[in-house]
Amino acid sequence: MAGQLLTVATMATNRARTTKTSPRRPVTITMQDVMTPQPLTIGRDQTLATAHKMMRDHDVRHLPVLERGRLVGLLSQRDLYFLETIAGVDLEKDTVDDAMSVDAFAVAPGALVAEVAATMATRKLGCAVVIERQRVVGVFTVTDACRMVAEICAAKAAVRRAS
Repeated sequence: MAGQLLTVATMATNRARTTKTSPRRPVTITMQDVMTPQPLTIGRDQTLATAHKMMRDHDVRHLPVLERGRLVGLLSQRDLYFLETIAGVDLEKDTVDDAMSVDAFAVAPGALVAEVAATMATRKLGCAVVIERQRVVGVFTVTDACRMVAEICAAKAAVRRAS
């Protein structure tokens, strides 16, 4: 991930250097440029305890939920924390299917980051699941967006210092 973001920052720096005398062209960054590839996923029939352990062990807050390799929902850490407060919920017995959101925000690898981020902000979404040929190939989270903004800002500052 960091290598990909560095590439995005380097692209922005190089474009900034070359556009001093040429007209400005918008930088086009796609989901493939910034997504976290090969994300951790979970099956809908797994227990909530399994999901919680996966999130904790791998330091993630979103798990795309799959059935036969296809996206069927999304489970967030917030969903799990909420369920833990409800009487009668048994994390060892209740399944991901009982807790997941079925309306996961899915986008293509070629989707523009600006459009995806705007949709995420408007709908107050924590992540977008990147799908190619009906398979999950990545995720783009608010944390990824913050990293991207930090890299772009650092690249812009470097260009200013160099000029």
